[in-house]
Amino acid sequence: MDEGERLQSSARGWHTIQLAVLGFVGLCGVLKSDAVSSAPRGLEAVAGVLVLVGLALACLATYLVGRTAWPLPGRAVNLVAAGRRLRWGLVLTFLAVVLVALAAASAWWPAAEGEAGAAAFVQVSTSAGTACGTLAAAEGDGVVRLVADGQHLDIPVERIAGLTPVDGC
Repeated sequence: MDEGERLQSSARGWHTIQLAVLGFVGLCGVLKSDAVSSAPRGLEAVAGVLVLVGLALACLATYLVGRTAWPLPGRAVNLVAAGRRLRWGLVLTFLAVVLVALAAASAWWPAAEGEAGAAAFVQVSTSAGTACGTLAAAEGDGVVRLVADGQHLDIPVERIAGLTPVDGC
């Protein structure tokens, strides 16, 4: 096997990996959680741009490696240029993965305190009945403060039979 064939064989192996990366980048750009994001709007915009740039880089990298893996018929293969295309294609592939990973990191933005999410509401059961609302900081020890319909209910801990997170009240 001569140098040109070895380079093409290597490029074909990398091209398969790149197609998987291209699918991964495209999938990450399309998937969106149903949950409301708590990340700042600017961060979400930057994440969107990073995914699009990552997709463009993955496409360019796939083209460069594909051109090395399957050169046009009837043309002489310049090993130096083909090797350079392969190197740049691999560098751009890894850069695309890094950009998508950075964009995905915005999904891990912590929820702000007091933000109403799926688990922000609780149902408190006592021997006297149940109440539903959000938990708040109580002013004394041994008391759970529940905010229900705009009113603060201070419930002694010893009276609580159950405390269950719910999606809404």
